[in-house]
Order: sequence, then C-alpha cells, then structure tokens
Amino acid sequence: GKRRYTTVTGKGDSGLPAPLPRGLKLGASLVVWPWMIFTALVYGIILVGGFVHDIGRGDMSFTWRHIVTAFEVEMEGGMAFRGSAWDSLFTTIQVAALAAPFTAGLGILLAWLIARQDFRGRRTLEFATMLSFAIPGTVVGVSYVMAFNVPPIELTGTALILILCFVFRNLPVGVRGGLAALAQIDRSLDEASATMGASALATLRRVVLPLLRPAIVTALAYSFIQAMTAVSAVIFLVSAQHNLATVYIVGRVEAGEMALAIAYSTVLIVVMLAVVLGIEKLVGRAQIGRRAPVTPAGTPAAAPVRAGA
Repeated sequence: GKRRYTTVTGKGDSGLPAPLPRGLKLGASLVVWPWMIFTALVYGIILVGGFVHDIGRGDMSFTWRHIVTAFEVEMEGGMAFRGSAWDSLFTTIQVAALAAPFTAGLGILLAWLIARQDFRGRRTLEFATMLSFAIPGTVVGVSYVMAFNVPPIELTGTALILILCFVFRNLPVGVRGGLAALAQIDRSLDEASATMGASALATLRRVVLPLLRPAIVTALAYSFIQAMTAVSAVIFLVSAQHNLATVYIVGRVEAGEMALAIAYSTVLIVVMLAVVLGIEKLVGRAQIGRRAPVTPAGTPAAAPVRAGA
C-alpha cells in the first residue's frame, strides 16, 4: 500500500500493447472462458425463467403471465401502472440514481485529498473510509435504525436513510478506485498545471478528472448496481412507502412465487445492463495516445488516433 507505480505521465508513448507469451495467453484463456460461459449460463437461466410457466418443474411453455403480473400497464384514460412490482422498481431506481453520483463524487474527492494533499490525519481519514466494508450489512442496517429513529435526525422509513446507507456503504469502492487511478498519474502533471497558474480545483477539473474516467465509471456502475441489488443493509430500512426491488423479490420467494421473482430479476438485469452501458457512454473513457501498427512494407496500417483525455 505504500508503494507507487506511475504509468500515466506527461511523456508520450507508442500506445502499442506488448503481446503476451503464447503459453500465458492460452493459460489465461483456459481460466477465463469457462468462468465466462458458466456466468452466461446462470444469467441465461434467469432470463429464460421469466418467460416460461415453471422452469423449476419442467413446464417450459412460453408465457407472459409473470411479467404481466409484476409489470402490468393499463392505457384506459392514460397510462396506469397496475403491476405489483412497479412501486418497488421505481423506488429502487430513484434511490440508486441519487446514491450513485454522490458515492462516486465523494469517493473521488476523498481519494484526491488523500493522494494529492498533505494534512494532519490523512492516514486516519483513509482508514475511516474503509470501515464500512469491515462491518456486516445487517449490523449497518440496525445501526442506522438506532441512530436515526429519534429526533432531531429522524429518518427511519424515509428514502433519505436508504440513500445515506448506500452512499457510505459503497464509498470505499470510489475511494480505492480513485487512489489506484491517482497512483498511476505522475504529480508532474499537477505541478505543470500549477506552474501555468491553475488553482487546485481547476487542476482537478481539467487535468485529473479526465484521466480518472475509468475510476469514475467503476464507482458509478458499482454503486448503482449495489443499490439495485443490496439486501442485508437495507432489509431493516425499507418501509411500505419505500420498498426496494430486492426486498420484494425475497418476499415473493418466501411466499412460494418463484416464477414471479425470476421475472422481476429478469427486468432488473435488463435495467442494470442498460444503465451501466449508459454510464460508460456518458462519462466516456480516458484516451491515451495511440499509434497504429506498422505493416511489413513500413507504411502505417491506419491513421493514428489523436491523443487526448
């Protein structure tokens, strides 16, 4: 943790990746591809199970019944969401959409303070940001209920307590992702910006943040998905007015409505996949200078890509 490896500096490079040895490439493929195929099969079973009568008992005939029960929409006199799962889905998306940017923004800001600023208590702050990962989710949920169940800060039963729980529960991912990314960015870039008269905030906004796009995407995507799929920390914090998708799914499983729970899980997978792709498209990727490979004749195979962040 005390070592630093700088790989992104002010110096240019060719941008051509070094090829892996054939044996290492084959070994990595033998490890990765079976796991990828197994993961795809697991999610494929869920996606199929939402559109058949009963995948667990062999009735594989196609049906829309489970989707209609959970997500029925009536158009009489306007759009009306009659399905039993709409309320929990809307609440989950709203809470996750609010928690994700706060988690990523606060995490990246704390990482920048820890990595780039010198002040007393810096190591203590870094340690404190990791504490929420060391505490079980059920303990976190009970602690929030006890802390915010009485005035002057009475938040139990509100959506705000869910947002706060998600933000601070997932904050270590944003902090550690930001620290890892900042460790790869040489301080000379910050110094060059300061030499040209830029303030610390201007340097953060115009120099550091564009290079932190992978960390920002990771923090946004992880915090959103965790808010959509969390169970342990929020099982004590939901209410009849603010129910979450995972709690609804657990309730349906306990009631023996496994097919309805699978159908809801199918919709959640589609929603989360769309949001993650949207986050990556919106934030973008950090682009380092790239040079096209050279053909045997000595001419570039393609036009070089302009460097930029």
